[in-house]
Amino acid sequence: LALAGGRRPFLRDRARAMDASTYERAADAAVAYLSKRVLDDAWADEHDDVAYYFKAPLAFLESGLRSDAERALARAARYADRGGEGSGNGAYSGIFPHYPWMWLCWAAVRLDQKDLAEKCYGNLMRYAVPGTGAGLVVAPFAGEGAPYTADLFATAEVLKTSVLLNRQDTARLSSAMLLKAWEANREHASSGRCYLRWTGESDALPLLLEEDVFHCIDQKTPGQLYFLLAFPAMALLEFAETSSSGGCAEAQAGSCRDAAGEMLQYLKTCSGVYESPWAHKVARAASMAQDAQTARRIADFLLTLQQPAGCFSAEDESMDAVDQTTEIVVWLRQIERSLSA
Repeated sequence: LALAGGRRPFLRDRARAMDASTYERAADAAVAYLSKRVLDDAWADEHDDVAYYFKAPLAFLESGLRSDAERALARAARYADRGGEGSGNGAYSGIFPHYPWMWLCWAAVRLDQKDLAEKCYGNLMRYAVPGTGAGLVVAPFAGEGAPYTADLFATAEVLKTSVLLNRQDTARLSSAMLLKAWEANREHASSGRCYLRWTGESDALPLLLEEDVFHCIDQKTPGQLYFLLAFPAMALLEFAETSSSGGCAEAQAGSCRDAAGEMLQYLKTCSGVYESPWAHKVARAASMAQDAQTARRIADFLLTLQQPAGCFSAEDESMDAVDQTTEIVVWLRQIERSLSA
């Protein structure tokens, strides 16, 4: 959810296609930038906000630095009780307070810290509707019959963490909810609108037809938050891959892949998506779908944002610079592996 700042290109030759080794070098520089900050005790004492830390364990893990990942997780785990509450990042403190728990759960599973993973999952699930697997924004589920607002991105968080912890029943529910929400969007999508939220007013999944960037991805207007649809596509593709282990029925796996492909196709035809710092998850979704051309095109653009300090924002010491850089490292590492396979 991080938003990158202005551009002062570090990798200036946009004409040449950047290969996987280029992504590796860029990620290495970014990790060096992060290490000087999130692993430094004095720096951390002066930067008390979950936004600096919750993605860092995965960035170090994806870079093969397990001991650094463990140190980063120990620091980030201080926020395991409150998630995004109190963050200077308004999206984390207000709309998606559960988002840090998803990343912490992911890192904890990878680092075999079961208690922490379960704690984060339990906290995140307070923002899920038990009977449907829908993920909620802003406020936890208040009980049967209480009003709520659900969201594609938040529902993808429920699916992602449920897959991580092998909660197959919840994963099936949340994946089915994503499919239902996408089905409700088909007519709108054909006209260039994808609406991200719906209410609990009825079983018919009434979409909230609002036009701001947190409610809608407008295909014709640049500057959209493309990751809000790309992450649901990623979660569906990942869940579909569990069919071989019994997590996802083969018929449902096919539906998940089809919907993810349609989401990706919608995003690929959005104005501005190939020149946006908010398209990192689109690149990762494309690599998961074996669409190397789209993955490379967006990843190559992201590298043009990298600064001499190693971050991906012109304001080297800003919260967004640390947050955005951490996430881009994760996706560059994963894209690099996908494209090199």
